[in-house]
Amino acid sequence: MQPIYVIYGTESFNTEDLAERTGEALAALGLPAPVKVVDMDDFDTGLLPTLHTLVVLTSTYGNGDPPSNAEALHSYLMSDAAPRLPALRFTVCALGDSVYPHFAQCGKDFDRRLGELGARRFADRQDCDVDFEPPFEQWLARVEAALEDLDFPTAAAAAPVAPVAAVAEAALGTRKRPCTAVVRENRVLNPGGSKETRHVVLSLPPEVAFEPGDSIALRAANPPALVQEVLEKTGLSGGSPVQIGEQTLPLAEALSAHLDLALVDARLIALAAAAAPSSVFSVMQVDAGLRQGYIARHHVIDLLGQVGLRPTAQAFVDALRPLAPRLYSVASSPLAHPGEVHLLVAVVRYTLADRPRAGVFSAQISERTALGDAFEAYVHPAPGFHLVEDDRDVILIGPGTGVAPYRGFLQARSARGAKGRTWLVFGERQAAHDFYYRDELAAWQAAGTLTRLDTAFSRDTAEKVYVQHRLAAAGADVAAWLRGGAAVYVCGDAHHMAPDVHRALRQILMDFEGLSEAAADGRLAALEAEGRYRRDVY
Repeated sequence: MQPIYVIYGTESFNTEDLAERTGEALAALGLPAPVKVVDMDDFDTGLLPTLHTLVVLTSTYGNGDPPSNAEALHSYLMSDAAPRLPALRFTVCALGDSVYPHFAQCGKDFDRRLGELGARRFADRQDCDVDFEPPFEQWLARVEAALEDLDFPTAAAAAPVAPVAAVAEAALGTRKRPCTAVVRENRVLNPGGSKETRHVVLSLPPEVAFEPGDSIALRAANPPALVQEVLEKTGLSGGSPVQIGEQTLPLAEALSAHLDLALVDARLIALAAAAAPSSVFSVMQVDAGLRQGYIARHHVIDLLGQVGLRPTAQAFVDALRPLAPRLYSVASSPLAHPGEVHLLVAVVRYTLADRPRAGVFSAQISERTALGDAFEAYVHPAPGFHLVEDDRDVILIGPGTGVAPYRGFLQARSARGAKGRTWLVFGERQAAHDFYYRDELAAWQAAGTLTRLDTAFSRDTAEKVYVQHRLAAAGADVAAWLRGGAAVYVCGDAHHMAPDVHRALRQILMDFEGLSEAAADGRLAALEAEGRYRRDVY
């Protein structure tokens, strides 16, 4: 009998973790069919017409794209080559972030397309926001109940399937086959600034391919002092062997390189509740709001300091989330710097629960990385954020580290002698400290590669001025460039900047094109569909 397939698409490994939990829960039901959890990259599409039950979990990358390990399956299902699937029943759990316009889009795509191909939903799609635990648990409960009421045929009716071609080895520098990136340069760009931002140069094997607009995923490690503190608070030995997927490794290594020691998982709260049955952690197990509020305000080490947790090494590992790779926009073009990738890294430092915290990769690159050190890395392609034709005008909007991909764009346009005009709108805090790549931008202006540069340094004026204010002030010119066929790019903060820029663009269309608000929104949607309004926001 064909198994129940649980397939997952993931970039940060949250969805992989949920897929594994789904597989364990379904296997525990004792259903007639076995359960198989498979990475979408490893899923054989030739099996589709023979399957009876498919469970899909997928995140969405950026503004509606599939994660890298889901790209091939997504492309196949959306194509005319996809077969009819009348014998298949399915359900989808779609993860996303509602701050993005195309919230949970990849999961919605799978759900819609499988239905179009004749497959039947046995449980409705669940869309999960960043607070994914409660909706995931509700969806899993519905899936379990539905499956217990279903029959499992010994063989699904299968349409003839063309032989599946042998799968070529994954290219180096992809998620399935990461490469080694060696640190060649690592310097502070804004000494004296109110925050630390670094220019990092990594060397890559020559066969690793990327384009400006893509991102690089890097495997970081937790701070050794934090790992040691976790071991002390749990009373566990760093040498204890634990299982992570198919690997057996010492607990200290697992805590350092494979497990998230920041985000508290619901399973860790369950361990805490079992250790202290009369504590607030027991209440959290049934009160999702209380649980999510706690998770937002505490890290793993905080919980360990609040309850005497003495789990086995494996039970503790199983209650932690996987440590996700950190993605950074490429800040260079291989045309200008072959064999290298440049990054612009803002070092994240903050206080939570009266304790100083730091970003996993950014703190590592700032405090514990020497020249010659290496990271495991892979390219995350972003074809929807690549450069348009060289003869087309472009408006590039990117405050802070959002300027990173535009440095790569300018390098590429300079190397190719692009004829289209380029307008950059950049903002940061202080011009004296935070004008990243000032000299390079001035050189591109002098050479004519950069046609126009508007800046917004919010702490240099009595009233804070941001990139959306610069756009509004130049509204007539923005409208004229759009009228002439320009493409607009937006890179940076998804929660505030991107919506503010969107509103500014809408107002410009209303003021200078005479459109109503609804018509202006429609025009922006049309520009996006034409590939002339591109966003990489996070």
